[in-house]
Amino acid sequence: MTRPVSNQKSNYNKYHQNANNQAVTPVINGYFPETHKTYKDMAISRVNKTLCAILVMFILVSAVSYYFVTSSEITLNKYRKQVLALNDENVELQNKLDYLKSYYNVDKAMQKQHLLQKAKNVIEVKGTPATAPVSGTAISNAGKTKQFQWSLGF
Repeated sequence: MTRPVSNQKSNYNKYHQNANNQAVTPVINGYFPETHKTYKDMAISRVNKTLCAILVMFILVSAVSYYFVTSSEITLNKYRKQVLALNDENVELQNKLDYLKSYYNVDKAMQKQHLLQKAKNVIEVKGTPATAPVSGTAISNAGKTKQFQWSLGF
């Protein structure tokens, strides 16, 4: 950066005077800043550069970690939505299953399938009463007494 033209000659002459306090006229007019730095200035600039590099590194690491955190959060949200949808579907299916398992619906389904029907044919089986004797005379008297008749339906 250069200073305004009005101050250039006075600043240069202020710092470059010879031992007799006489101003030496320069060959080139203008403002020329110091080119050599002290050890303290160089140490401060190194510390500043190192701290800037560390700061940039932390910024990059935080940006990369933020990217991974947001991407994992997006996938977790996607999985959460899928789990909620499956849970809702499971609740609906459980309610439907409970409804289908109820006794009324089982009875209704059995009536629709006609598995429980009245017997179409009746088979009659002749049996002996409990008071009848076991002897052979009972067989001979079978025609005389009325026998108890059993019926089984299929």
